[in-house]
Amino acid sequence: MNQNLVAMAINNMMVSHIKLNSAQGKDYSDEWTVDVPAGVILHGFTIDTNLVERSAIERVSLDINGDEFCYQTGDFLNTYTKLLDKEETAGIFEFDLSKFHYRLPAGIYQTMVVTETVDTVTLKIKVGAKHANDPANLKMRVTALASDNTYNLKRIAKPIKTEVTPYCGAADEKFEWMFPNGKASKKVQMVAFDESNVNIGYIEVKRGEKTITEFSRKELDHHLKSRSKIKPQVGTCVIDFTALGFGSKGIATDGLKFLLRTDDAGTIKTRIEGYEQLIFPRQQAPAQTVQ
Repeated sequence: MNQNLVAMAINNMMVSHIKLNSAQGKDYSDEWTVDVPAGVILHGFTIDTNLVERSAIERVSLDINGDEFCYQTGDFLNTYTKLLDKEETAGIFEFDLSKFHYRLPAGIYQTMVVTETVDTVTLKIKVGAKHANDPANLKMRVTALASDNTYNLKRIAKPIKTEVTPYCGAADEKFEWMFPNGKASKKVQMVAFDESNVNIGYIEVKRGEKTITEFSRKELDHHLKSRSKIKPQVGTCVIDFTALGFGSKGIATDGLKFLLRTDDAGTIKTRIEGYEQLIFPRQQAPAQTVQ
């Protein structure tokens, strides 16, 4: 695929807000599904419900051809909204693919999802038990942010939205966590460490023996606030590479490891945002001048 064509498509992207077919689900404690039209470029979804308690949504995932493409748990869906200081409206949940808080189209649309007409695309919303304040009958309306694939782009990248749970055996000056299945084509933009069990006071990021960046917790929170729109949250330690001078592409994960200063033993639920490059567009050869 030609690099100039990709750049032209991204710079001319037009995003529409479209209503999807009715969500199919029984009620609470059930997984609701929504058929998503194929052959378009997907940028995200808005899930509009009559829920009162935000914790009722337990998980949101996007499936393509029966395989889970990416997901976010409900608690991180809410944490992510707070980290980006986005507007919260009762009953509305946003599952972002493209990142509209970036400034340039190349960054915004890096994590969009290109679907082909032969794909079967499904959004899945796992709803937990009814809370005391929630209505007796759950209602749900889902809309998508999408673009026509005018330039016939292929699926260039796959967004990474996932969680892993490393275990720290004791309070440690340098607990080492190796990024799972890292490779040069897989880029991480944000890592969020849940501090429910373990507090983090210092982070050093290395590739092999080379230190890439390091922060005390105080410095990290300060730089996130001063350099970006990230709003640090109590109970979550965030390192956002796109806000700390690495650009919207983030950082390659081959050989990437994190050294954390921890104050106790316990699991550290770790949320990862980024993407994997699937196709590497070629630079168009310059036209030859005929003498």
